[in-house]
Order: sequence, then C-alpha cells, then structure tokens
Amino acid sequence: MKNKNEKTKILFTMPVELKEELSKEAEADFRSLNNYILWVLLNRNEKK
Repeated sequence: MKNKNEKTKILFTMPVELKEELSKEAEADFRSLNNYILWVLLNRNEKK
C-alpha cells in the first residue's frame, strides 16, 4: 500500500541557457528553481 505523501525524485537535463532563463523567472517570483519548475508543470493546463 502506497503512502499518500510518497514522493518521487525526477532527474532531467536541460540546456544551460534554459536553466539560466528559468532561474531568473524563479527569482522574480521568489521561488527556488525546483519549486518554480514544479509550479510551471502543475499549472501548465490553466493557461489554455
């Protein structure tokens, strides 16, 4: 039986330029880069 709060780690590679751009956006939004990427992924369908 899986725990409701169980988490999965995801590792991916991105171009340095994309990381720098996302880091700037995350900083402007007062978020860590990891938190910002997660937020973007979770909210990607709301913009449609």
